[in-house]
Amino acid sequence: NLPDFDFDLNLQVSGFKVNVPGKPTIEVSGSKMNARAKDLISQAPRGSTVQIFDINAKISGNSSYLLKQVSPVFVELTN
Repeated sequence: NLPDFDFDLNLQVSGFKVNVPGKPTIEVSGSKMNARAKDLISQAPRGSTVQIFDINAKISGNSSYLLKQVSPVFVELTN
């Protein structure tokens, strides 16, 4: 569910890519970080920005409709 959205829209993520500056991009299948992506993030220095992009998502209950473009997510590592 999306908070403050006009109606409930359940999404199902089927894959995405993770990038840390200076490292090769990792492709993830499914909706959760795999061991390779977690390892990549753990190697990133504090202050790095992790980019999650090319997010493939579908509306739950309507697997035939693939959302055309899901905005990338940027996370700055502070710890």
